[in-house]
Amino acid sequence: MNICDKFKMNFSSIIDDIDEFKNIRDFCSSNKSFNNYLFYSSIGFPFDLFIDDIIMKRFQISTIYRKEIIWNKSIIYNENQYFFEFDLDNPNMSKKYDSLIDLILLIIKTKPIINHKHLIIIKNIDKLFDFFFSFRIILEKYSHNCFFICTTHKISKIELPIKSRFCLFRIRLFTNSEIINIFHSKLNIPLNQYLIKNNSRNIIFAIFIAQTEINEPLLITEDFCNFNYPPIKDLLSSNYSLNDLRQLSYKYSQYNLSIKDLSLDLLKIYKNKYKLIIDNSIELENLLNNSNKGREPIYIEALLSQVLL
Repeated sequence: MNICDKFKMNFSSIIDDIDEFKNIRDFCSSNKSFNNYLFYSSIGFPFDLFIDDIIMKRFQISTIYRKEIIWNKSIIYNENQYFFEFDLDNPNMSKKYDSLIDLILLIIKTKPIINHKHLIIIKNIDKLFDFFFSFRIILEKYSHNCFFICTTHKISKIELPIKSRFCLFRIRLFTNSEIINIFHSKLNIPLNQYLIKNNSRNIIFAIFIAQTEINEPLLITEDFCNFNYPPIKDLLSSNYSLNDLRQLSYKYSQYNLSIKDLSLDLLKIYKNKYKLIIDNSIELENLLNNSNKGREPIYIEALLSQVLL
């Protein structure tokens, strides 16, 4: 059994051991009022397993089976007799979310199989930003026939009218000491020394590193564990050119790394430029949010130029 499977198998008991997570899980699974729930957290908390745990407790089942469906040749989702599940971060999912709204309407206009309401799970709901008005109408008009469990890592992108129709739960990350204990008591392996040194709180990344250590141990270096894009340290230690910085900006975009990810990497290398990096990254992030997402490589290059040139 690989480490990821072992973590999944022990996840419910891990939640039981931490009162803060257990109380949220138990409240959401025992509350029969069919409220809408919105969970938000930094990247690094396993929302998928947490929601599965809530569903298993709520419906008193031991295993969740999913069937993948492709609707209208564009919308990919999972379903079973208990819920419909959409992950808007799925790379195979169409970005034409008007079709998703149509499908949700089609679902909630039918009679549910179990309980009095349909359960619809939407992961990374911030991606639905341009369709929040339509989604708000659904929340208001069809609350008698459906309820939602949604997740996001970008709560600031969720409009206040949407938030007001959900019970909001901020889910903190596991602490480094909790992750050390989980690895020792549940997974029976030690946490990587670099993750202990860096006080890492991303348990998903910690499991990835642990599995990689088993399969490809030579890949695991301190830079690999420290940086969002490990080659940046060697590049910036050399005689780089403007063209090198441009290529680096495209690499960050190619691997879906943001201005925030670049800023964190730069702060680990240039600790004496803390204010310069923070001020410029905030300004450029704000400009990007008011612009086209496809222009992100330009803004990443701008941050590199302002900090390094």
